[in-house]
Amino acid sequence: MSATTASRLAAAPRVGRALRAPRAAARPARPARALVVAAAGKPTLVKVCGVTSVADCALAVAQGADFVGMILWPKSKRSVDLALAREIADAAKSGGAIPVGVFVDESVDAITSACAATGIDHAQLHGDGARAALKDLPMAIKAIWVVSADKDGTIVTPLPGDEDALMKQRSDAMGANPVTAAVDWVKGPRRVVDWCLVDGVVAGSGETYDWSNLKPPKGVSRKGWLLAGGLDPTNVKEAIAVCAPTGVDVASGVADDSGIAKDADKVAAFVANARARASDA
Repeated sequence: MSATTASRLAAAPRVGRALRAPRAAARPARPARALVVAAAGKPTLVKVCGVTSVADCALAVAQGADFVGMILWPKSKRSVDLALAREIADAAKSGGAIPVGVFVDESVDAITSACAATGIDHAQLHGDGARAALKDLPMAIKAIWVVSADKDGTIVTPLPGDEDALMKQRSDAMGANPVTAAVDWVKGPRRVVDWCLVDGVVAGSGETYDWSNLKPPKGVSRKGWLLAGGLDPTNVKEAIAVCAPTGVDVASGVADDSGIAKDADKVAAFVANARARASDA
């Protein structure tokens, strides 16, 4: 090869690369407001629970609530049927909020069926029966594990992953075959929750507990933890300053005189105070 030919080849463009079309950037789907806030480390998330009407849902969403909770346990005074829950869930999602179904003693089949019927993909496991369903709950349903704190602020409910059955399963797997134990553990019963929520012993009573003595359940859930129990517009800012939760949950604290429907002024004040800076307290 002559020096002239070699020079021409070196100067020639690389055709394969030149003709390769640039890869178009995919447009990401618009996530719910709570996912954006949690990812960006922005102000405290707000969950308005015990919502019983589309109007109250619209009120909460308009004020900036990130989650809208509906109680699907029929024994609660704030319970809603599946048809109404579907309407509320649709309204929540259209406003950028995440609808949550609250369960107490339902089986995994009942929880899964209710979520499918209502279009809800976040299940709040509030009682022993519902928490027991976690191990068989599909991963497509995001789990909010609820624990109770007594008046002194001591958590008296097992945290997710503390169940004896799951610990025994891991121990048995390790003893049977250490090589495959890790695989068996991953394929075993579900133990992962997305959120942990700390409430009072009597949920929905409006009674507070000693926040200063509360040991936040950090590291037990994928996305953080929510503080509940006696919160209202007058104390939510203090509670956040003391506990620094990922989010706060309110029901009776923003209810009107009926104890069921939401009060517009209370909802607005609660959200505003929850989002206020601690230095403003």
